[in-house]
Amino acid sequence: MRARYFGVTGAWDNPLRRLSRFDGARFHPVEPGSITAPNVHVFIHGWQPGLRLLERMHAIGDLVPALPAWDPRLVDPLGRSLHSYHAHLLEALTAIGGDHDVLYYSWIDESATDLDVMLAYRSRQATQINGRRLAMALQQSMSAPETRLHLIGHSHGSAVAVHASAALGRRPHQVTLLDAPENGISRLSGAANLIDVVLPRIKPGRDDEHPFVDSYASVFGRPYRRKPGLSDVVDVSLYGGLALKPTFVEAISGAHLYAVDWYALSVREAHRGVGFGWSPLQGADVKGLSSSYHSRRRKRPLVLRRRTDLPRLFGARRKVPMITRPSRITSAEMHLSARSPAAAQVLRIVPGDGLIEFDVEMTGGNGTEQVHLDLDAVPVYVAQARFPVPRSGRYVVLADGAAGEHLLTARLVTEPSADYDESDLPRASITNVSVVSWPDAALGFTFERVAMTTFVTGTVAGTVGTLVAQAGWRLARRGARILIAVARSQR
Repeated sequence: MRARYFGVTGAWDNPLRRLSRFDGARFHPVEPGSITAPNVHVFIHGWQPGLRLLERMHAIGDLVPALPAWDPRLVDPLGRSLHSYHAHLLEALTAIGGDHDVLYYSWIDESATDLDVMLAYRSRQATQINGRRLAMALQQSMSAPETRLHLIGHSHGSAVAVHASAALGRRPHQVTLLDAPENGISRLSGAANLIDVVLPRIKPGRDDEHPFVDSYASVFGRPYRRKPGLSDVVDVSLYGGLALKPTFVEAISGAHLYAVDWYALSVREAHRGVGFGWSPLQGADVKGLSSSYHSRRRKRPLVLRRRTDLPRLFGARRKVPMITRPSRITSAEMHLSARSPAAAQVLRIVPGDGLIEFDVEMTGGNGTEQVHLDLDAVPVYVAQARFPVPRSGRYVVLADGAAGEHLLTARLVTEPSADYDESDLPRASITNVSVVSWPDAALGFTFERVAMTTFVTGTVAGTVGTLVAQAGWRLARRGARILIAVARSQR
């Protein structure tokens, strides 16, 4: 859909086309205000290596901007359709009952890459903009004000779920993260979600006023509960193991998807009281849950054991705030209008900077106008005038690039059919721009840093290996000499 993109050619974002409703057998389009069930579960897929060319080929042939993830023609290099990996979970959620709607969010056009592990950062880059798109789509589609919302994200889809939670005017009741990549390997390759800096913005908790957040790690995940402001998150370490597969890549992929299969099993056997069984949507009391669980046996996956946390002061949960240092950048304000529809500012980032925060105000128009923000030409933020974004969602994560200068771009976009009076033209202002820093902010991803880390690691490993080999050779020679001397003395 083309639009009047004031200043520069572009597209008015229609996020509803990315959302579908699953009825147990088929996927159906979602129309504005069509979701009326009291309970809504939304599943978001993750990074899809090896599907980029296939998705682009069919999208171009169909004359559509993007192919949906549920299209059966999207078959990965292993011969399986994309949605088949998530079918067990979708079917289990649908089987709960008619008062539960199951939605599937597609962003395959931006999460698909070539089959190269070093391209995972491209999928992760698209998580911020798709979190905002998902929030817009849910606000457009859900008509019941008391709907209980459950966001479920796998892999990079977990980052999409968290960004959407922060951008929603009404908090979800539960956010479930399935093997969200955060460990050292993920951070080295640029695949890490880095959502531990965003999760505190949605204020996870164990009561009706805060979203319940549970995280399940099978390969690439790591605990969140030790991070500032995240003591109420429930971390579960799953033992998926590496099944025998023809290739190592298939084994890793299977272990990564184990979290999805495990959660699907917990939905089908909710009476076991773990996973979906302790969900607030099931009426479970989450206040008594431990902060950490783990499974030991693959054959008894739903048998979880508590992990003992460090003693807490007076036995209470400590909610330690994240220590931040916000600094306002007054010259970075951007004002958009029909005559000045696009603007850009250069921001200088220093080590320790982790977020850019800002305020957005939109006036005039008919409510369909959108503000788009790009950081270094990567889309990171979209908001529609009709659905104001709360302060918790007005940010951009600095996950890429080294310290230095970065370009923040803002554009005002209107719906193609919009018609305005001269006295009521749309306007938008981005003000109070500030950079938020904290002492242990993760370094942004750059290929230079990966190359240097690989070089240093290889050098250290090679040096240590050489020294060990030399020491072993010397010991072997010395031992041989001793044996020869002993043999001669016994003659």
